[in-house]
Amino acid sequence: MSKKQPNRLAQLIDHQAFSGSALPRSLADNVRLYTQATHEVKTLLIDCLPEEILNSCWVVRLTTEQLTLSVNSMTAANHIRYLQNAYLEVLTKQSITFKQLKQIHVVIAKIPAKSPYNEESLTPVSSSSNAVRTNANKGLSQNIKRTISQAAKHVTADKDLQKALLQLLDD
Repeated sequence: MSKKQPNRLAQLIDHQAFSGSALPRSLADNVRLYTQATHEVKTLLIDCLPEEILNSCWVVRLTTEQLTLSVNSMTAANHIRYLQNAYLEVLTKQSITFKQLKQIHVVIAKIPAKSPYNEESLTPVSSSSNAVRTNANKGLSQNIKRTISQAAKHVTADKDLQKALLQLLDD
């Protein structure tokens, strides 16, 4: 008798359940709930939110009165916060799930582009002492020198501080 193969088109959770390595039931239920809520939010707000924000938007918490969305940039978070009342109105009027919703919270989930760890050994690529030494050898940029000079001449009234800032520029 041949071994039954999982459906290629099934969701990852279904594949895991088939292989015997499923998530705990409560966690799997939360994943399904948040996935369904995310799909519903994206469907309802498709005409309101820009595509870039919709693509990065996920429901990460849902209570009867509060919806927490995760986005990947500060710009997207500010956009949603600014138009929160309009989005609340759309969600409460067009969905039974979000009927009692009173508030939308937004969190930013940054995904780092590069890991500070080497994949082979999971140790930091450079130690902090090397980073400090590297920065100590670098000179001040022209922009920083200009800013310090202006602060010394126009902002500070303390003569000793002025002298110290100008001496910093000379070093």
